[in-house]
Amino acid sequence: MAEYLRCRQLYAVERKDRVGRAAAIAGVVAALATIVVSVFGALLSLAVSLIVQLVICFVMLVLVVAAVRFYRSPPEIESWREDAEAERRTARALERLTRAGYTVLHDRSLAGSASNIDHLVIGPSGPWLVETDAHRGPFRQNRAGLWAGRVPLQPMIEMVAWMGTEITDQLAAELPEGWQVTVQPVVAFSRAAPPHGLAVFDDVVLLPVAGVADYILTAGVLLKPLDVAMLVDVAERVFPSYPVNGPAQTWPARSRLRGLLRR
Repeated sequence: MAEYLRCRQLYAVERKDRVGRAAAIAGVVAALATIVVSVFGALLSLAVSLIVQLVICFVMLVLVVAAVRFYRSPPEIESWREDAEAERRTARALERLTRAGYTVLHDRSLAGSASNIDHLVIGPSGPWLVETDAHRGPFRQNRAGLWAGRVPLQPMIEMVAWMGTEITDQLAAELPEGWQVTVQPVVAFSRAAPPHGLAVFDDVVLLPVAGVADYILTAGVLLKPLDVAMLVDVAERVFPSYPVNGPAQTWPARSRLRGLLRR
């Protein structure tokens, strides 16, 4: 969700910077349209009033087309918006976990990665990384990997597995000596359904959004309330809220690639 808001804000700033250039281009095109219509009107011996009406119509058409092209959101923004809506559905589905002693952290930064953590769930059954996927289509598997419709899921699954390992390592580095913690990565599908409602691929659990909370609740009890509180405290410090405002961060090329693969 925070990724979408940040992307939208950056695009709004960029669009503001392009206002002058866009207005100049629209003005030039409108002037050319006026000249062309006037010349053709004169060659065809049209009445002056008719030429004026045609000029006004063409100028209005140019302005409308320019406004639509300028203010419409590009496909990339729309894709991020759909992802954000899917993340909100996952967040609502995870709300019931709070009544069972779980803490759900949303939109958290992950050091060394261009991607953010959609949802980090911590409770009696341990820590869980929950990432949302909005792809459509039936699941199928072949030699090339797992697919949702025509979209290959292997890059996304590998990235989520890597994120789970990174979160585990970063938590372990801040926990007292002797602590053993393993973050279980989960992909929650908002539009597609894994076969039989559950699948495990490269140690990543694949579930529909509606089934994630039940799966976590039935995973057993591994942590005591005091351990949960300590783990939550560490997680909030290690994984701060993903920044929406402010200058864009910079990451290593490999991490930027992981961020792109996520989409």
